[in-house]
Amino acid sequence: MSEPYSLYLRVRLSKRAFERYLASPAADARHFKDWMPWLGKARMHSFVFTPDKIAEIARDAHKSSTAEEIGAWTANAWAFARSHYDELTETWRFSIAQFSENYKEFLEHLPPLRAVDRFKDLPGTDFMLVYDHFWSPNNRYAVLFEFADGSSRIAGSPGQGLPFPQRYAEEAQTFVGSLAADAS
Repeated sequence: MSEPYSLYLRVRLSKRAFERYLASPAADARHFKDWMPWLGKARMHSFVFTPDKIAEIARDAHKSSTAEEIGAWTANAWAFARSHYDELTETWRFSIAQFSENYKEFLEHLPPLRAVDRFKDLPGTDFMLVYDHFWSPNNRYAVLFEFADGSSRIAGSPGQGLPFPQRYAEEAQTFVGSLAADAS
C-alpha cells in the first residue's frame, strides 16, 4: 500500500464569507464540470471514470454541511488535519497530512473544499494542492486547484504535463510542518 497524498488549501476571504461558507451545504462533484480532463489522465488502478460515474459518486456522497465535513477531518486523529482562519490576514488555511490516495475519495471529499470559491470575496489567486505526502522527498502531486474571480479551476496535474508547483508546495510544507511542531 502506498502512502496517502496530503492536502493543503489557502484562500483569502472575509470572516463573514468564511462563516457563510461553513454554514453552506457541502458541495458534491456535480457542482464542478472540469473533472474529466484531469481524471482521464490521472494514474488509477483499474478504475475508469466517466461523467456518469462521477454523477453516481456525487449522488452517493454523504450529505452534510461544509462545517461538518471539515470538522470530521479535524476530529480524525489519523488524518492529522487542521483548519485555521486568521482574522488579521483574512486567510483560511486547511491541511490534511494523510488525505487519500483514492481518486473516488477525491471526488467525495474535494468538492466541499472547492466550493469555497463561491464565497471568496477578496482579490488574488488562492489554491488547493493535493500532493505527495509531506514527509516524502518526491516532488509529485495529484492535482492543483486555483481559486480566483469566484470560481475554481483545475490548474494543473501531472497528466497534463505541468510541473510540480514548487512555490505552492513550499507554502504547504511550512504550514504542515507547523502542525508537527504544535503536536510535539
